[in-house]
Amino acid sequence: MPWIKLPATIMLALWLSCSTVAVLAGPLPLAEQKHLASKGRVTMCVDPDWMPFEEIDSRGRHVGIAADFMQQFSKILATPIELVATESWSQSVEYAKARKCDILSLLNESPERKQYLSFTDPYVSSAVVLVARNDVVYLDGLASMSGKTLGIVEGYVYEELIRRDFPDIEIVHVQSMGDALKKVADGEIYATMDPLFIILRQIQELGLSNLKIAGHTEYKNEFRVGVRKDDPLLLSAFQHAVLELRPELKNQILQRWYTVRLEHGVDYRLFWQVLVIVMVIFGVLIYRNRDIRKFNLKLEEKNRELERLSSTDFLTGIANRVRLDQELQREMERFNRYQRPFTVILFDIDYFKRVNDRFGHQGGDRVLVEISNLVVQLLRRNDIFGRWGGEEFLIICPETRERGGFEIAEKLRMAISEHDFPLPLQVTASFGVLEYQLNQPMDQLLSWVDHRLYAAKDAGRNRVVDSTADGPAYAG
Repeated sequence: MPWIKLPATIMLALWLSCSTVAVLAGPLPLAEQKHLASKGRVTMCVDPDWMPFEEIDSRGRHVGIAADFMQQFSKILATPIELVATESWSQSVEYAKARKCDILSLLNESPERKQYLSFTDPYVSSAVVLVARNDVVYLDGLASMSGKTLGIVEGYVYEELIRRDFPDIEIVHVQSMGDALKKVADGEIYATMDPLFIILRQIQELGLSNLKIAGHTEYKNEFRVGVRKDDPLLLSAFQHAVLELRPELKNQILQRWYTVRLEHGVDYRLFWQVLVIVMVIFGVLIYRNRDIRKFNLKLEEKNRELERLSSTDFLTGIANRVRLDQELQREMERFNRYQRPFTVILFDIDYFKRVNDRFGHQGGDRVLVEISNLVVQLLRRNDIFGRWGGEEFLIICPETRERGGFEIAEKLRMAISEHDFPLPLQVTASFGVLEYQLNQPMDQLLSWVDHRLYAAKDAGRNRVVDSTADGPAYAG
């Protein structure tokens, strides 16, 4: 099955998991060699605007992760792969249907696409998330989108899957992910979806500070080469190329893109680029001789470092969203089994958009780092502190009742408001505090504490709201 639909409770485990099996295909069979020689070249259509996966740049070149893989496939097959330029992904799909190109470089398999394409094994994987405005509470999967509008790039496989699995969602066609994100930011559509690192990259490039990652979806991308259905020998040749590509070359391609991002300084895309590397090299590589096993030992050492990076926010150095989700799940299970109390604190920086508008994103980054360092110094040793998204932070306080959580939040609120930041302005934060209740679902816990945070903002900001300030809408 090219797409895997799973419960939201185990999506996090799969978010960071991807394996590449080191199966070497051996020499290209003679029949495939003769077929490629007779063709002389392979024509290729791509998505012209889908970085960092791929795009057609201003000079008409195919660039991105898929382009680097195609260069390796061309070497393995000893056959040039030539780009057929298109204006949009939907046009590329139409060209493939009309046999104007032999292959599509990077796409998911689906029943509709199998009518005109055949597919290799996957060679890149990625998770898919939902993005919405900052005022939208946590979205627990696509089921929570029932009756709402969802922007999908025309021709993307998500539409086929959603119409099958979630027919109550209203799909709105958009020209590109940039177009979708702008429509979400402007309130024209409720949400959109795509791979994690693509969304974060485009949000930053477009300067859309009112968007956030609002939740996970039930889907996972398994990207393959799509080959025209009437050419089985060409399919066999590209399947051979996918199997023949050595794991270390795959890692080098993904690390190359990670390194390019790092050299440009602090970048909100960095974490998601790291995830790509983790998803590719985190699996167990199976080898048959001592030389390859020796390579595996070196690779495992690098994996340990990448695993650490994958649970850390690259800007602030504190826990990231993935780690916080895992710790929340762990504390909920501990409470439900042993009745050990814990409290969550959700806070964000007041009027943070004004900081970015006045001092730029670098100034905003300095404030985020300074607040993170300040909070780390004031929290207890067993408290879990991380960046929830954008300017929002989450604290998990084990063995703590709500009153204790309120006192912690109040101490942090005062420390932030009195702190001398490295910019000529006063910074304050608003806090919501909530104690976990027996068998309470995670989405309800997050929704209620989010309501309390917004109650603090509605009450004037720079304050803490717990159950003592709740009205009926927030009562737990």
